[in-house]
Amino acid sequence: MIQRVCVKLVMNAVLIPLLYIQTSASVTQMISGTVLFSLIAFVIGDQWILRGSNNAVATIADAAMAGLYFWVVSRFFNWGLSNGELFVLVVLLGAVEAMYHRLLAEWDNKKTAFSERD
Repeated sequence: MIQRVCVKLVMNAVLIPLLYIQTSASVTQMISGTVLFSLIAFVIGDQWILRGSNNAVATIADAAMAGLYFWVVSRFFNWGLSNGELFVLVVLLGAVEAMYHRLLAEWDNKKTAFSERD
């Protein structure tokens, strides 16, 4: 599980340069905001929603959570994130999450394939 969280954190780190370009957030706020979102999305999107549905549903849920989360954080910390910039952020994160969910599926398939051989 730790490996999966670490990979998610690395993949979601793509948000940090985008937040740097689009907002007035400090580096600490960008990193902590991205890490916190990644952990929330891992628990809700990957451990709960993805296990009970499929990649598409979990990706849409993660993108919706990202939109809500970054909208609230942007307003709370006065980052100046516009709706258009938020949309770009959500679309990029949705693409990253779709790739991450496919990676999880491949790991699970390999684990099952190796388990069946033993």
